[in-house]
Amino acid sequence: MEQLARQGTLLTRRTFLGVVGLVSLAGCSNASTVNGLKASERGAQNLLNSASFFIAHRGSGDNWTEHTMHAYREAVAHGASAVELSVQRTADGHFVCHHDSSLERLCGKDVLIENLTLAELAEYRNDARLWLGPYTPSEPIPQLSQVLEELAGKAILFIEDKTGKNTVELIQALKDSPVGEESVVWKMEATGASHRAAAEANYLTWGYFAPQNFDQIEKLAGEFDAIGIHDSADELVIDRAVSTGKPVIVWEVHTRSQMQSLRAQGVAGMMCSNFPYVTGTPVELADSHDTFASGRRAAGDLPDVLTWKSQPQFLPEQGALRLAGRRKASYVLGSMASLRQGGWVLEAQIRWPTIGDERQIAGLSFGTPNDTPYRAFEKSQRSGFHLQLESTGEASIWQARDNGQKALGRRGQLTFVANQWIPLRITATDTRLNVDVAGQGTLSAEISGPIAAGYLNLLTLHPAGMAVDFKEIRLQQLGA
Repeated sequence: MEQLARQGTLLTRRTFLGVVGLVSLAGCSNASTVNGLKASERGAQNLLNSASFFIAHRGSGDNWTEHTMHAYREAVAHGASAVELSVQRTADGHFVCHHDSSLERLCGKDVLIENLTLAELAEYRNDARLWLGPYTPSEPIPQLSQVLEELAGKAILFIEDKTGKNTVELIQALKDSPVGEESVVWKMEATGASHRAAAEANYLTWGYFAPQNFDQIEKLAGEFDAIGIHDSADELVIDRAVSTGKPVIVWEVHTRSQMQSLRAQGVAGMMCSNFPYVTGTPVELADSHDTFASGRRAAGDLPDVLTWKSQPQFLPEQGALRLAGRRKASYVLGSMASLRQGGWVLEAQIRWPTIGDERQIAGLSFGTPNDTPYRAFEKSQRSGFHLQLESTGEASIWQARDNGQKALGRRGQLTFVANQWIPLRITATDTRLNVDVAGQGTLSAEISGPIAAGYLNLLTLHPAGMAVDFKEIRLQQLGA
């Protein structure tokens, strides 16, 4: 994802295409008024022809438990005109929606779906609490037939037979469903062969390329109506894909900065895991708060590494969030982003559950213009500010610049106690940043002009593995 979030792209052919995409409609229009086109060209074809479009990946798995009826319904309710479905087949021949062949990741049981009957599968529930938060309810694994009934006429469906063993049977199931040919895109690995049968059945096809087969993009692209590229691809790979002339869809798109960078490179399709957030803009509220007490991750809030094991620990009874990974980390609060220029006040509380002999450093960042994770003291971080606290009793304000990070002010002789909350209050005016640290003193720094609060990040900087808690994050706009 970092590779896709680069800034400052030159006005190349890719940039021009991206600018065109930015001013185009994000969805697809109803093509029923287009004459002389086959059924398969009226819905899905119109989507693929769009300069910019979005697909809810797994039903938008950053927001709702992936591949569940609840996720699919919510994605459509939030405006998704296309939804991606992964399909498995049970031992007694029923199709269900589930990404993994095994139930281990989502259901806690290392058993293959193809070895279970539908009745046996019904005993399991999808559990995404590790990714979405402890108050996320478990959800049943839906039958494909029920999903097709639910989504018929509401969305274009990108459908994949995940095992690749059921091409004929899945095509027949689609033919027997209320979903028309014009509303289906057959999704598959580009190195497979099932697209030929799908095309013969009058379905459009999308072949996707993972890193291990990027070298075959030019060779295989012509066999599909659209191609997919994994989000780990660098700019050269994206450029090669766009140069094929086929509509390009990148998966998985989690952030606005990632989407903007891809658009600038000429990518039309965004397969979004974070659909309502990526397709939206910052909601400028006069007074916004974190949602940690809900026990559910808010849309736009993400760890800097997008794996389930990197998700912070929610402490909903305390209205808090804990960063305790084995590395330096940041957590983006995209849900609270504000790009409004002018004065504002940011309040937060931080604590270290334990304080050891080694100096511990934590803090929060602000003033960054996009949701790329804030990387304190790294060369890639060229904008924004952060406030850091050191367990030894120091607070400091830093500004990230092209030539590195600069300390704008320090305050020492502070007292921080293990397991005690440290209240912080940052006030930004047109010319200054003022910080009150736990009522023990103030820290002040001059700035060159008004700044927006931007995208906030919670930070744990040193040492790796020492927990730090955050709560009561509040952003107030002055004069709003």
